[in-house]
Amino acid sequence: MAWLYAVVAGASVATAGPVRDLQKDYDVLVGVQTAAMDRPEPERATLIAASYREHFQAVATGDLQAVASADLDLVFRAATIAAGYTLERAYVVQMKAVYDVLAARNAISGRHPQSMLEAFVAARMLEDARRFAQAMPSLGVTLPAFRDAAGGSDGPMLWSVQDQGRTLVRQAADLGTSTVVVVAHPLCGFSQAAAVQIARDETLRGRFAQQSIWVLPQTAMIDTAQVLAWEKDHAPFSMAYVDRQRGWPMIDSWATPTFYFFKDGRVVHEVVGWPQEGRKAELLEGLAKIAAE
Repeated sequence: MAWLYAVVAGASVATAGPVRDLQKDYDVLVGVQTAAMDRPEPERATLIAASYREHFQAVATGDLQAVASADLDLVFRAATIAAGYTLERAYVVQMKAVYDVLAARNAISGRHPQSMLEAFVAARMLEDARRFAQAMPSLGVTLPAFRDAAGGSDGPMLWSVQDQGRTLVRQAADLGTSTVVVVAHPLCGFSQAAAVQIARDETLRGRFAQQSIWVLPQTAMIDTAQVLAWEKDHAPFSMAYVDRQRGWPMIDSWATPTFYFFKDGRVVHEVVGWPQEGRKAELLEGLAKIAAE
């Protein structure tokens, strides 16, 4: 969530005398964000969303034309925080409404377009993200084509990298009767170490090649070349993007790496993290629990 911290760090904006002190409201929101960092992810998102709704929702959904540009900047940053932690599209829509007013006033700064694009991607508003990136060539971002093969279905969904990275296809995750879902990231050193050690282990390699799905959390950036490079370096494993984390309620943490062992669609074993010595015994325990009877 580096993009969120960048938003917070640059938040010293003078207000122009609004009805309420939005700078003070923003400071309250940032305080809630800071205090919630050690809370579980769902609780953290709930606390931040509640603070945003209390201090900014009325402004963000009201007459934006009546709000000074400096204060709109604060509203935009506040909505960015809410969107980043909740991954809810409603806050991204509010960000875009504020962005459009700022753009009409020629009040867009360098950070606004990048934050807007990342919010679209994180909320999986991917066609909006493509259009926005195309309209802002200065961002230097080219997104792949997106194709929904799942017909808009809910549930555990993935975006698989196809066509040499030029296309992402949305499809239902095949959890089968016995599957290991590995939450990982190409740039996570612990995820890389786990993939290397598992691939080198004769006991684990075959089982994980057949039964594991390596997935990226609902990130704010999509880099298919990065995923393809990871797959090349860590064959025989493949990696896909999670569509929306809310479709995976059985996963309680998206920290990387975390291993979830599914038996008939239900999590029966969980392994968190990857120390230097690995976690072979714990992985074997999970594999035993999901083994066919």
